Amino acid sequence: MSKPRTRADKAVDDLVRTLEQARSQIVHRLNDLDFKAMRKRSARLAGSLQSELQQRVRPRRRRSFPGGGTGIAGLVAAALAGAAVAYLLTSEQRRRAAQERLAGVGRQARQRYAELTGGRTPAEADLEARVQEALAAQGSTPEGMEVAVEGRTVYLRGTVPDPAVVDQAAERIHAVDGVVAVVNLTTSANSGRS
Repeated sequence: MSKPRTRADKAVDDLVRTLEQARSQIVHRLNDLDFKAMRKRSARLAGSLQSELQQRVRPRRRRSFPGGGTGIAGLVAAALAGAAVAYLLTSEQRRRAAQERLAGVGRQARQRYAELTGGRTPAEADLEARVQEALAAQGSTPEGMEVAVEGRTVYLRGTVPDPAVVDQAAERIHAVDGVVAVVNLTTSANSGRS
């Protein structure tokens, strides 16, 4: 004896039949699809999306102006020069210090020029004047003696009647501030070199 079919069994059978019909329709439709064409369309769509995305992500190039780099460099250089001038002009002390440095450089240049050309430097002229004053303060310069200053050294030259007077003059000259050495190259009129 077979069992009578229940309503639940009938519902399950109907559901299985419906699912079988749906499966067969899906299989039929899948057979109708052209996968090659779909693949081509999806590749084109992906390519266009990629290029559009790259355009949106990449920054746009700015237009460059010919000569713009040199113009900017010129402006920067002018601004720096202006700032340097303003810096120098803002402080009286800096101005004075710059003037003193410039004057010192000028003095050194004149002194070096005099040394190179065989002329006398201002320091040598000043030292010679002080040596002449020291000689004049103790009496007159011994007869026949010449005084020459080279650097900070004093040279005594000539022919003198008394070498003792030259020795006294050398001591006075050696006491002058700034004299490093006194070289006696004098000769005696009586006996030759002293």
